[in-house]
Amino acid sequence: MAIPSWPTGLPDLRGQTSSAGSRALHPAAQETQFDDGPSRLRRRQLFVTTPLSMTLVLSGDQFVIFKAFHLDQLNAGARRFTAPVLLPDLRTIGQRVCLIQGEVSWRPHTPTSYQVSFTLVVQDW
Repeated sequence: MAIPSWPTGLPDLRGQTSSAGSRALHPAAQETQFDDGPSRLRRRQLFVTTPLSMTLVLSGDQFVIFKAFHLDQLNAGARRFTAPVLLPDLRTIGQRVCLIQGEVSWRPHTPTSYQVSFTLVVQDW
């Protein structure tokens, strides 16, 4: 089965200025303790993932598209997908493999828009 793509009717994954950011630029190294000698540190994964806090303001129509994409295409967040993501240089958008980790929260933003927040895990950000 092909990996789903971020719907074209939704905005690029830039997030609001107040959202964005990450609690960890890269996953912490895994440490193995030994009875004799120093502990050994190594990467946890073969590829680097970066969790980004994401907050999007969506119109009513975009919210319906996002909700259907999350539920049907991503199996309520269990699948990876490709998406246009703001890259670390803060100027360019690039296609990356992503995963929505954990819960997605939403709330009315204005009478005609919604604010959606989630943790976006970006592979090789």
